Amino acid sequence: MPSKEQFLTDIRSDNVEQRFAAWRSAAEMEANIIPDLGKIAATASSPGVAKAAREAMQTLVNSLGKEPSPKRAEAVRELLALASGHAPVPLRGLAFRLLSLIAGEDSVPAIAKWLTHAELGEEAAFCLERIPGASAIQALTAAYRNVNDSFKPRILAALGHRRAAEAAPICVEAMRSPNRDIALAAAKAYARIGKKSAVAVRWPDPAPLPEWQKLEHADSLLRFADAQREEGNHAEAMRLYKQMLTRPEPHLQCAAVIGIARIGTGEAAAAIFPMLQSKNRRVRITAEKAWNGMARSAAAKA
Repeated sequence: MPSKEQFLTDIRSDNVEQRFAAWRSAAEMEANIIPDLGKIAATASSPGVAKAAREAMQTLVNSLGKEPSPKRAEAVRELLALASGHAPVPLRGLAFRLLSLIAGEDSVPAIAKWLTHAELGEEAAFCLERIPGASAIQALTAAYRNVNDSFKPRILAALGHRRAAEAAPICVEAMRSPNRDIALAAAKAYARIGKKSAVAVRWPDPAPLPEWQKLEHADSLLRFADAQREEGNHAEAMRLYKQMLTRPEPHLQCAAVIGIARIGTGEAAAAIFPMLQSKNRRVRITAEKAWNGMARSAAAKA
């Protein structure tokens, strides 16, 4: 293993091969090399040297694995210091990205305070989204009330990606927002969570949405229908699937047919039967395959 001084000299080298060899060997270094690499990345006049320093940090973090260790804990401390310091914003953002790979629940409070930062809020959300455990979800739900409306869709997206059931009430409330971006983000998150709320849910009205958001709205309904089907709530799933059968878009009809076929009941068969006569060839073929699959399944059970 090279000495710390030799390693940093190689990272600063004008020779591209020497820099490359150094950053590839960064896993051998101790975590206390991170501040030096951060300083090089922030101040190097050569783009190649700055890149070598950033890549070395990435290589070091990637080598730490998932199991706790003193080196991993020290790397987390150094990255938190870099993210919270006075380095350029892109470098601090990189620190948050690297923290998303190795930080644990004990780091959540230090990361969560950056959710309201204008330039680093996205990186903090990205990081918390990937830290396992309840603390990260609690931090995201708590932050939702405090961030600007423009950032609320990002928080909702993070909660949806985490499939955080405890965030379902926030999503149900946010779907009623007059802000279209918030309402649609809440619908997408609620669909990803896939847990039916105990209170009445009012999905956003798709009528005023542009076409691309109408499709996102429909995709969310389908995702939620799939989740309800998997939960055994066939009545809710069928209600949503039947809505999609009335839509003009063939891909939405096809997705609904496939979902309905997986329910496999008499009601499902009755819903699919008219689609066998669809004027759209793709929908008709999908319905035929679904119908035949249901017939085979019923025969096998007989």
